[in-house]
Amino acid sequence: MGRLSNPPEAVTTIAEQGRSERQRPPRAAQATAAPAGTPRRATPQEETGRLSNPVQRRLTDAEIEQVIQQYRDGHSIDRLAQRYKVHRTTVMCHLAQAGIARRRTVRKMTDQSVTVVAAHYAAGASLAGASRAFGVHERTPAREFRRAGVPIRPRRGWPRRPRLRGQMGG
Repeated sequence: MGRLSNPPEAVTTIAEQGRSERQRPPRAAQATAAPAGTPRRATPQEETGRLSNPVQRRLTDAEIEQVIQQYRDGHSIDRLAQRYKVHRTTVMCHLAQAGIARRRTVRKMTDQSVTVVAAHYAAGASLAGASRAFGVHERTPAREFRRAGVPIRPRRGWPRRPRLRGQMGG
């Protein structure tokens, strides 16, 4: 029994496939059906779409032109996707079909700010602490450090390599 003791209607329907009408037990939805002529209500699952069949929104030609123009004006792909209630890949596909090259991501830190963050980090600050001080995500200085060749300390709690005899502290 357990979690399958009260299966949803879809599982019940699949289990009943192949039975004849005489063998099929009455379904709860049919037993409490509204009188004829009453409009049928959509179930919450039909209103929001199913996971296997999500509700899709298609952009009109005018909306596609607006997306293209707004992207040219400097709006980000994520912002356009939110505004038009579509997935970001939809926006990217429309831009690609229009022959518009994607912009490179704007670098969040300058070389000078990377040097300052690296000095804080070398003085003992964590990546998270140094990044908060400069208003960027923790991964940003880590990415910039890798690009600049600054060594990154292992995080506390991560499995560390075993020390060999003769090394410091061992």
